[in-house]
Amino acid sequence: MMGNDYNWYSEKNIAVATDGLRKAAKNWNDLADRMTTVSTLASQQTLELSAFTVIIDGPVGIATASDLHNAYQKEFDKLTGLFKEAVVQFEAMSNALKQNADWYDGADADSVQNFDGIAKGDWPR
Repeated sequence: MMGNDYNWYSEKNIAVATDGLRKAAKNWNDLADRMTTVSTLASQQTLELSAFTVIIDGPVGIATASDLHNAYQKEFDKLTGLFKEAVVQFEAMSNALKQNADWYDGADADSVQNFDGIAKGDWPR
């Protein structure tokens, strides 16, 4: 068990925290890559109007097939749009985590510099 004197801000703990953030960022980036593949493959799929043909005599069959195809196309467009947006969001999450890790590293470096300066008596400048 850790006592009250545990140094949560030690170099070791900061390094572990930023390593974890960078690992999570890589995972999100990998997901974005996979979703890019899914998005690309899904967008290449098509169903022609003839796939929705209903065997009914006269103009009703053509109208029904057209309505079904239009409904399918709307849902298909919505789904492929969601796949594309997933890529954007996954990349944004990856970038945010990397930026957060950079900020932690920068803040830690600033703190070390400030405390070292205070100890030497040459801070604030």
